Amino acid sequence: MAKRTRRGQKQCPKCDAWVKGTRARTCPECGHRFMAKRKAPAPETVTATVEKPTKNGDVVTLEQVKAVAQTVRAIGGFGRLNELLGLIREVGGVRRFKDLSEAMSIAESAETAV
Repeated sequence: MAKRTRRGQKQCPKCDAWVKGTRARTCPECGHRFMAKRKAPAPETVTATVEKPTKNGDVVTLEQVKAVAQTVRAIGGFGRLNELLGLIREVGGVRRFKDLSEAMSIAESAETAV
């Protein structure tokens, strides 16, 4: 006998009673326990750390180190440099900081010209 289906219900295989709710675990008439569908075990995820090949811009050059050291001295030490980097982060990034500093320099040069 083919099983009929009703929306939101399932039929008990022992007593053919309709059980409300698709997530019911037992039949209220005969006490038949419905077997839950078994899920396939989740595959174990393996994370591998892959080193990126070095690009031309990934290498730190001596000129870059000298430029950073000169900037640190000009700003007034590593404490001030860290304050500046925090400010850049708060503003929204280097591009935004650059735009704001350019706008301020234009306004300052306009004030000194007057």
